[in-house]
Amino acid sequence: MSSMTIHKLEEQPEFWLTPYAMPNVPIQVTIVVPTFSAEATLERALRSVLGQTMREIEIIVVDDASTDGSWTLIQTLALEDPRLRGVRNKENCGKPVGMNRAIALARGRWLAILDADDWYHPERLSALIAIGERWQADMVADNQYFFDAVANRIVGTAWKPTKAEWVLTFDGFLEGSTAYATFNLGMLKPIIRTDFIHSASLGYDEQARHGQDFFHLLQFYLAGGKAVITDKPYYHYTQPFGAISRTWSHTARKRYDFQTAYLNNQRHIAEAQNKLTLSQATRLTERNNQLKSLEYYYQAKHCIANRDIFGALRRFAREPTMLTYAAWRLRRIFFKRSDARSIERVAARSRQATRPAITSMVV
Repeated sequence: MSSMTIHKLEEQPEFWLTPYAMPNVPIQVTIVVPTFSAEATLERALRSVLGQTMREIEIIVVDDASTDGSWTLIQTLALEDPRLRGVRNKENCGKPVGMNRAIALARGRWLAILDADDWYHPERLSALIAIGERWQADMVADNQYFFDAVANRIVGTAWKPTKAEWVLTFDGFLEGSTAYATFNLGMLKPIIRTDFIHSASLGYDEQARHGQDFFHLLQFYLAGGKAVITDKPYYHYTQPFGAISRTWSHTARKRYDFQTAYLNNQRHIAEAQNKLTLSQATRLTERNNQLKSLEYYYQAKHCIANRDIFGALRRFAREPTMLTYAAWRLRRIFFKRSDARSIERVAARSRQATRPAITSMVV
């Protein structure tokens, strides 16, 4: 290994891992933190977990063969707190592979995820688990704060915060997962019961290097999971492209690979066609068309930036629906239409439908 080794590591064929320091301690939540060369933000992320009011946790940090000082930082923090365990992949293999390796090691009753450039509110885990137990849900997710890293400011939330909790159905999830929005329900960061993950064989699609969270949630619903949402934000999400700064959060950022996401979405539709209602299949197909439009839109935009007008026209001729996305952007800019409209619509309908259930639970 090229980076400094602090622990005596256990070696597996494809990764190393630090020793497990808490063999007989009950664990409420396993938090998985996938990371690749994110040293600049990783400590903030990890300390936000180590500082949770819920103490019965373990953190598994999966270092995907980082080329910076991330692995040394992970090992240093693991020496400070035995609840943290590091996994270092021998080769860079992507977030889904790392997530599946961590899930296989997880010992908590619940499993959570935290991206290396994001962080938790101190009460996030205790709050979400209380909601999950109260609703007897298989999954709980929260609203999110948006953070513009370049501006160093919280710039809003994914949707309007309230004190409400509501059931997110499969149909509602699909309705609120429009690919055109900068944030959609496919980007939730849930906690999921570990026994449900195992009984449903719920893992991450290792063919999907883009849109992994959406496909993971799709499989959750196809397995019959029950999900509850709280409108209160406990998760701080770093925007890839800052809403105020209009700048990428770091130099490694680049635009989303919509073509790969489109192909993966198409594959999931084919595999799940016998489990989907007509409405659900229609929603997934609509999302697929949106991904295709987005890919051609950004290709055409790149052509125009390089003064290749004919290239842009060729892409328009091949996929004229890209104008649908262009019109959607213009409406959002000129009429100040919120990205969260579809989520707000789903949430409002579900709050109304679940109000009798909340009343009976209180009684």
